[in-house]
Amino acid sequence: MSTHLLIFAPAELHRVAWQALLEKQPGILVVGLMGELAELGHFDALEEPTAVLVDLPIIQTDLVAQLHTAALKYGLLFLVESYDLAEIVDLLRAGATGFISRDSSVGDLSRAIIAAGRGEIVLPPELATQALIALARGEREPEEPGVSLTEREREVLNLLANGLTNKDIAQNLILSVRTVEAHLRSVYGKLDVASRTEAALWAVNHGYGS
Repeated sequence: MSTHLLIFAPAELHRVAWQALLEKQPGILVVGLMGELAELGHFDALEEPTAVLVDLPIIQTDLVAQLHTAALKYGLLFLVESYDLAEIVDLLRAGATGFISRDSSVGDLSRAIIAAGRGEIVLPPELATQALIALARGEREPEEPGVSLTEREREVLNLLANGLTNKDIAQNLILSVRTVEAHLRSVYGKLDVASRTEAALWAVNHGYGS
């Protein structure tokens, strides 16, 4: 299944350029271009997986929050000049799904879009761990008595807390990506969380991860 891609950029030339580049990439289907937030409402019935590539000159947390509210079930991938941990943590809190450097290769960008469409946190692994720890800063809580995870689900959750993608988790545990996705759906239900970020935060806050 192809990842549906929406491109959000105020500059028309940027929108058209991203479309020309990305519509040629396997596994990606460009379904819309937007220059204003209001236009996102025209694409609220897309099937998952869907990602929004956001190209802004300045990324502001209030706009990220508005985008997250308008596109709740879509992954929001932001282009950045550099990876600034403090800024990234603020933007993750506001609803961002991931970040990709403007210096990245087309292949890395394509993989990031597909991962964001699946709801994965898109960051370099070492930075993902730091960001999750910063988000969950504070004393770790004991695991709730009502949470009953299987041993395999705990292994998946532990790797998730370390910032690994579904593919990386699958390779580590010698499982298929589909099996990992099934375990994660089960984990989300047991933890009563709605997203990968929420599950990762819960995990870090309860002692998972390195």
